[in-house]
Amino acid sequence: MREHKIIAKCIFKGLTIAQIAQKLNCSESTVSNRLNGLFKKYKAKNRFEFIISVFGQIIENQKNMYNKVCLENLKLRKSIETLLQQ
Repeated sequence: MREHKIIAKCIFKGLTIAQIAQKLNCSESTVSNRLNGLFKKYKAKNRFEFIISVFGQIIENQKNMYNKVCLENLKLRKSIETLLQQ
């Protein structure tokens, strides 16, 4: 959801709920509700835990992509070795 991404970016920048509400042109209670939804989704009790959880997920995704690329490179290398042996 686009609004959640905007709120997350604002949290990373250290903006208050009032500042986020002004940026999104909505009420503070709306921002608070969306923020609580994000906390629940990322199993966080506060902003700090939310940020740590998001960055942890980013690192995990990067690690998975790296492992996938390594595996593909290994398969390609083995294919090339097999072709060269023929």
